[in-house]
Amino acid sequence: MPMRLFALSGICSLRASKRSSVSGEGSLLVLGAFGSTSGISHGARLYADKKEREGLNVARVDVGPAMLQRTDLPLAGGVLSIDQAKAITEPGTAVIHANPPQFQLVLCRPGKQFLKNKRIIAYWAWELETIPEIWKHALKYVDAVAAPSNFVRNALQPHTLKEIILEPHSIPVPARHKTGYAEDGVVRCLYSFDLGSSCERKNPLAALRAFKLAFQPGEAELTFKVTGANEHPETLAGLKRACAGTPGVRIVDAALSQEELSELYLAHDIYLSLHRSEGYGLTIREAMLHGLHVVATGWSGNMDFMRGPRAHCVPYTLAPVEIKSGPYIGNKGALGRGRRIRRR
Repeated sequence: MPMRLFALSGICSLRASKRSSVSGEGSLLVLGAFGSTSGISHGARLYADKKEREGLNVARVDVGPAMLQRTDLPLAGGVLSIDQAKAITEPGTAVIHANPPQFQLVLCRPGKQFLKNKRIIAYWAWELETIPEIWKHALKYVDAVAAPSNFVRNALQPHTLKEIILEPHSIPVPARHKTGYAEDGVVRCLYSFDLGSSCERKNPLAALRAFKLAFQPGEAELTFKVTGANEHPETLAGLKRACAGTPGVRIVDAALSQEELSELYLAHDIYLSLHRSEGYGLTIREAMLHGLHVVATGWSGNMDFMRGPRAHCVPYTLAPVEIKSGPYIGNKGALGRGRRIRRR
């Protein structure tokens, strides 16, 4: 067992293995990196909002520092810190929006008194057909797992007898919906992704190649909306080099509010995601709800919702995983059995 996993195992055993009650009655505590623009953080905000609409008493707990997540957005009023949440010792349910090993880091922080009578649900999104060892380890400390897609649920199910809850992201219907298409004669394409989510998996260079093949200069524009530029400057620099010299291509690396993101969607006609795999595909779903035509790889989590006249699924072939960045580092066994997409 790697030293990091051994240490996490010992601390998690002390914190969560001997809980006295896991009834789940009481308040719902949603733990996530509420100040981050990452996909899993956005999922935590959507989850908390959904549960409030369902009439539950929800407490939001910011665990961004424990997850080593950047803070891009101001925290909304009422969001608790981990230290403030430690005082909540009544029974309840804690839903932790953090993938391993960040999940274990979060689990180690609130303390035994907080965890002892909480039902622990992990909300996880994974992009391969198999899970790494550190995920299997984390399953010991949960009472259930919530998955955003059938793809994620199918990856987890063989490794546990615990309940796997299918809980797709509940994205509010935007106030505005795009109805026109290239009204000034220029087709505008958009792809939004986190530079820390592995460029090999997000595959922006395939979107760039497709754009160059599909359009002549002046016919179209392509916008890459990226986050994580400060943490991944070399990755951003590589993307800029690849885009240099291609007319109509721009990169936006500013942190945008949800309202600003909505305006960005509405300023485009096509969402172009030639990803190699998605646990869910939040931005794909958001683009569809905004009325864009979506051209995306017809594989993995986004296939739960990609249907209708504006959904255009790209054919693919499967190939062994060769990704060597981001959360896939050190998970050679899982990667060897997993799959990625190779464009035809």
